[in-house]
Amino acid sequence: MKKIASVLAAVGVAAVSLVTAQGVANAACTYDHACMYSAANYTGLKRDDGFSRRNWGEITYSGSSIALYRGDGSQQNVSSMQNRDPNSYIAVFYNSNYGGSCFRIKPNGSVPNFQSIPLSRGGDANDRMNSHEFNSGKCQTGTIYG
Repeated sequence: MKKIASVLAAVGVAAVSLVTAQGVANAACTYDHACMYSAANYTGLKRDDGFSRRNWGEITYSGSSIALYRGDGSQQNVSSMQNRDPNSYIAVFYNSNYGGSCFRIKPNGSVPNFQSIPLSRGGDANDRMNSHEFNSGKCQTGTIYG
């Protein structure tokens, strides 16, 4: 047990990164969680979350009052995402309540830029997505990334 604690402490120290332009320090994404970022390449504002969320407009980036979804095209909407759950796919949806166009991120996978994800409704996923669900049965035909 002592060895595990020392390894975890070392990983925690090594995972701390530089402060971003927005002034938010980004540490590694927590094991078994999803992390959503306001900019590509896992930068900008961050939300580290262990739950499915039916409406990103109702939750904020950690340490801020800025919602993850502020209307299509807002530059502060989610632009990249990590799935640190080793056992679950995460489905990401265009609409709240897990509806509309969707894609999946494989276990321990990530998407560095939502702009590279085409949506079936047209356009790309960058600054447009609005909910996510672990182990979703609602996005079985969505393309898998990560």
